[in-house]
Amino acid sequence: MVFIAVIKNNKMNKIEEIIKNSKVTLSDIQRNLDNLLEEKHFQPRADLKILKEISKDLLTKKIYPRMLGLSGLRGTGKTTLLWQTAKYIYENNFNKDIYFFNVERLIKSGVEIFEISEAIRNISEFEKRTVMFFDEVHYDPDWSISMKILYDSNKAFIICTGSSALLLQTTADLATRMYILHTYPLQLTEYITISKNKQLDNETEIKKALKSALFFSENIDEFKKKITKIIPQITEFYNSLETPDKLILKYIKVHNITRFTTISSEEVIIRETKKLVKRVITEDIPKIIRSNHKYKNSETLLLRLAGSDEINLQSLSQALGISANEINENLDILEDAELLNILFPFGGYNTKINKNKKAFFMSPSVRLALLSQVTEKPEFISKLYEDIVVMYLRRFFSNAILSFSSQKKGKNTDFVIETLPKPILIEVGTNKKSIKQITESNIKYRYGIIINAEANDIKYEKNIAIIPLKWFLLL
Repeated sequence: MVFIAVIKNNKMNKIEEIIKNSKVTLSDIQRNLDNLLEEKHFQPRADLKILKEISKDLLTKKIYPRMLGLSGLRGTGKTTLLWQTAKYIYENNFNKDIYFFNVERLIKSGVEIFEISEAIRNISEFEKRTVMFFDEVHYDPDWSISMKILYDSNKAFIICTGSSALLLQTTADLATRMYILHTYPLQLTEYITISKNKQLDNETEIKKALKSALFFSENIDEFKKKITKIIPQITEFYNSLETPDKLILKYIKVHNITRFTTISSEEVIIRETKKLVKRVITEDIPKIIRSNHKYKNSETLLLRLAGSDEINLQSLSQALGISANEINENLDILEDAELLNILFPFGGYNTKINKNKKAFFMSPSVRLALLSQVTEKPEFISKLYEDIVVMYLRRFFSNAILSFSSQKKGKNTDFVIETLPKPILIEVGTNKKSIKQITESNIKYRYGIIINAEANDIKYEKNIAIIPLKWFLLL
């Protein structure tokens, strides 16, 4: 009994030492940011603004939420956002008691989040409000219940990250306590700031005006009026860049995942992206699902989808030798893991359930990396354009609003956006100029948009706008 008591006492001392060493100073925060941000002009992500607002409201006005979760594909910069938020809190004197826990290191040290939360009860300084960051919580298999206990047992402001684990395993109890913020791959404006140290003047206003013109105009005349106002600023921005078209292509193919933006070699990035996908499938998903077997076909399924986008359950089932139900389960988990964006066909409930779905990749770099394994020239550039457009649209619209056209009669467009009063139809292509896919659609629409990757200026035909992809990517 004495021996057991000594072991427990030693473990408690170890945990208390870990907590003590996890308290960070401003110099600790800056050192970690310097290690993460090799480029001096790496400007904050757009998500940081949201994190700052929530932190300030909670720590100065006690406006909730008190627990945040950053969810997203590996490599999208979640850890950097944690340290940047810590710096903001520290420099603005909102709170000096900031603790940073790397959960992977905790688990390797034999310590779980629950043990940290239990030890905190015995530390007097945690009686007052503190700020606690937990990076990569999915390494603890019981993180969800442990974070709930931690939340309920003290008044700390808690922010945690996970490689999409926050979506996959959040319990109903935790969901009522945690606000989840999705961290997407880089926007083009963020990438240009990183790579060229240039920013779009009045960026927030331009993005807001562009969004309003594209998706919320009542008709094509209002569309024209809104977008005409911002064309000079858009043109000036792109004229300030050297070879913007090459820069945009690089961004779409390999430089939209934050982690890889400072790597110049396309070959190296493709190799590293393949590793990233492998880790999501073989490490992250099994940790959450508690099974390696059930999702062993995910990588094969991804390879099949990389060469196409339509999901035909019958043909996939025959090709892969697995049931349609298992394919659907795999698709659900791959979407939750934020490797895929899955869209349903336009129409009512029965249409969405009974017809084939389409799968797009959260990052076009993931599709490119997968295609590189099965073809010598893995371009499929039009598919990459569709991926990046869907990734942008996903920031604004859910499956209830964003879909694709799959009508039996008439032409079918790439995307349908059901903002009132009638839907907007969208086509995407390398140098797409024909308006027939829209004009011959059986869907009653209020205006159409063709996103042309090679266009440099806007053109109008009937109630359809043909716009440059590079304009769209300023959203």
